[in-house]
Amino acid sequence: MKPDAFQIFCGYYLGLDREFAAKFFNVHSLAAHYGIDANELQELMTGYKMPPEAMRHIDFNVAKAHGKAQDLVFSGTRQDVVEFAKAAFAEFLEAVGGYDESRVFEDLNYDNIFDDKLDNFGNR
Repeated sequence: MKPDAFQIFCGYYLGLDREFAAKFFNVHSLAAHYGIDANELQELMTGYKMPPEAMRHIDFNVAKAHGKAQDLVFSGTRQDVVEFAKAAFAEFLEAVGGYDESRVFEDLNYDNIFDDKLDNFGNR
């Protein structure tokens, strides 16, 4: 079964499996999870405008979304995780529209990823 964009986003970027439980995935393990090969998964990711190399040019805080998803897996309900994943995916899709190869949005303060204030670490 080929995963859709939401399933890839949840698995690869939020670290969630089909049941919205915590699961580490890389390209190869996520591809195996869906019964496809890694090259096909990479093609799907490119088609859905979410390959890893493009993420730095999208104003979306992947680290924050991943951390929140993982926190909810262990502190919330499955429904909390599902709702957050859907909201994060919607936010991501909106951010993809602002893709700008000339800007780099990955300069984050990893000591405080949940602080949304502007800082002096780059383009944010």
